[in-house]
Amino acid sequence: MSAQPIIVKKKRGGGGDGHHGGAWKVAYADFVTAMMAFFLLMWLLYATSEEQR
Repeated sequence: MSAQPIIVKKKRGGGGDGHHGGAWKVAYADFVTAMMAFFLLMWLLYATSEEQR
């Protein structure tokens, strides 16, 4: 019987901060978009008269 070769798997560690903790940016962008839409609606309601609405 022949001896089987030894396989060594090396894991590269570090660099874990690349994608970690980015979910708050999406939530903040959604919040800012909703606030922009709300203030745009308020501005349009203020800028138009009853007849235009």
